[in-house]
Amino acid sequence: MKKLTVIALTILFTHTLSAQDLTARSYVEKTAIGNKLGTAVGYIFPCKVEVGGFYQKNAEFMNAQEITERFYEKEFTGMYLNLPLKYYRKINFDLNVRTGVVNGQNFAITPSLLGSYNPVKAIKMGVGVGARMFRPTLQASLAIRLNKLY
Repeated sequence: MKKLTVIALTILFTHTLSAQDLTARSYVEKTAIGNKLGTAVGYIFPCKVEVGGFYQKNAEFMNAQEITERFYEKEFTGMYLNLPLKYYRKINFDLNVRTGVVNGQNFAITPSLLGSYNPVKAIKMGVGVGARMFRPTLQASLAIRLNKLY
């Protein structure tokens, strides 16, 4: 959690200096093992590429069954890259790649294809499909562009 705070403060400082877009995102991810809750803070460059850090953990209150897998992720923290694939007026399609450390010991790369809808400038609602340990995942997210609020 300390690493995510340091990443967030660094991005906030960079945002203040360059006056570019800063975004905060919260998401729920459904995997074959169970549900995950995540938070991400990122920086959107003028070319619409987004780079940032994220923290994700197991959503124990959403998982009704006991997890009996030998290995499952309790925590996943690292950096992400969001590359634009196709942009329409309010509908966007992006390739999202997250890389980081799982449970403090294993390295993972998780690609996702995300679709999003912008009802207003500052808010983006998204859904996506991805892969984790060669199994499909589903994702729902809500993002807020912080400099578009005022």
